Amino acid sequence: MFTQEEQYTELLEPIHESHQVPQNDNEVISKVTGVELGGETVEQHPVNFEETRALYDSLYQNLAVEVKKVNSVNRKLKETNADLTTELARYKNQKRCFE
Repeated sequence: MFTQEEQYTELLEPIHESHQVPQNDNEVISKVTGVELGGETVEQHPVNFEETRALYDSLYQNLAVEVKKVNSVNRKLKETNADLTTELARYKNQKRCFE
């Protein structure tokens, strides 16, 4: 089981080359791309494909930014928790001295 931070961090790690899809160097796909939907193949126009790809790229980048923000907040919360734990231990020690 991964911690929440490990799950977020994993999203930011680069995709291994063996899992990457080869990309067209000129960023243009000239053939119509088919997508299977409900057992039927639906042809997708190249412009729609490029727009969809651009949208997913944008969504991924936005997700990466949000993950960094969450990781930062998690890190700060861990630091605050450690500080409060130390302060509580000090308080308990002082309380014992006055009893």
